[in-house]
Amino acid sequence: MSVVELAKSYKLNLITSRLIKKIPGIILLFVVGYISKIIAGYIPHMEYVLIAILLGMLISNTIKLPQIFVAGIESYELWLKLGIVLLGARLVLQNILEIGTIGLILVVLEIIVSIVTVKFLAKKFGLSDKLGSLLGIGIGICGVSAIIGASGAIDADEEEASLAIATILIFGAIMVFLYPLLGQIMDLSDQAFGFWSGLAIDNTAESLATGFAFSEAAGQVATITKLSRNALMGIIILFFALYYAKQGVTEEVENKAKFIWDRFPKFLLGFLLMSLLSTLGFFSKENIANIKHLYKWAFMLSFVGVGFRTEISKMKESGLKPFFVGLGAEVVVSIVTLITILLIY
Repeated sequence: MSVVELAKSYKLNLITSRLIKKIPGIILLFVVGYISKIIAGYIPHMEYVLIAILLGMLISNTIKLPQIFVAGIESYELWLKLGIVLLGARLVLQNILEIGTIGLILVVLEIIVSIVTVKFLAKKFGLSDKLGSLLGIGIGICGVSAIIGASGAIDADEEEASLAIATILIFGAIMVFLYPLLGQIMDLSDQAFGFWSGLAIDNTAESLATGFAFSEAAGQVATITKLSRNALMGIIILFFALYYAKQGVTEEVENKAKFIWDRFPKFLLGFLLMSLLSTLGFFSKENIANIKHLYKWAFMLSFVGVGFRTEISKMKESGLKPFFVGLGAEVVVSIVTLITILLIY
C-alpha cells in the first residue's frame, strides 16, 4: 500500500471514528425531541420547541450524562445550520429581500444601540474595556459565536471571554421562554414577533427557537432577520480589531478581506442557494413538503441541544457586574427594537 493510500485510509478511519462517537448523543437528541413532540400534542397552543429545550435543561442540570453522549449533543449547531440551509427552500428570494431589506435597517439600528448601551454601562460598572466590547459584540451580533470570534481578534483574555459567554447564555435561556409569552400578551403579529426575536435575542439557536415557539411564520422571519445580523459579524469584529490595533493593544490586521471572510457564516450561502433554486422552480411542491419535514427534524435536534447546553452551574460564573450590564443592555435593546417594529407595523 502506497503512502497516499495509507493517508487516505487513515483519514477515512478518523472520520468514521468521529461519526461513530456522535451516534449515541444524536440518538439521545432524537429521543428527547420526539418525546417533546408527543407532550406538546397534549397541551393546547403549545409548540414543542419550548418543551424540547426544557427537557434538555432538566436532564443536563439534574443528571451527569455519561461521556459517550457528549460528542453527539455538541453536534446541535450542525443541525441548526442544516435546518437553516433547508429552510431556504421554503422562502423565495423575493420574500427574503422584502424581509431582509427592512430587517437590515433594523439590524444596523440594533447593533448601534447594543454596542453603545453596553459600552456605556460597562464603563459605569467598572468592567474592563475589552469585556465591555465582547458583551457589546455578543449582544449586538451573534451571541457566543461572535464573542469567540472577537476574543482572539481583540486579544481578550480567557476570563473576559468566559464572563461574556456566561452572561449571554443566561439571557438566552430566559428570553426563549419569556418572549413568546410577551408576544402573546401584546398580541404581536407573526411578522412583528419574528423581527423582534431575530433582533433582540443574541444566540442564533435561541433566536430561531423563540421565533418558532411563537409560530412557523414568526420563525421564518426570525431566521432571515438573525442571518442579517450574523452576516455583519466579520465587519463589526474587524472594526473592533482595527480600533484596538490603533490603540497599540493588538497587531494590525493585514488582510482585511480575508479577516471578514473567515468570520462570515458560510451556511448563509447555502440558505441563499436553496432559496435561489426554489425561486427558479427546481423544487416541486412535494419536494418542498419533504424538505419542510427535514428542516423541522433538524431544528428539533438543535433545540434539544440548546437545552442540554444550558447548564445553570456555568451561568453562575458570569458575576454580578457583567450580569447587570447585560440586563440593562438587553432591556434597552428589547424596548427600542420593539417600539421601532411597532411603528413600522
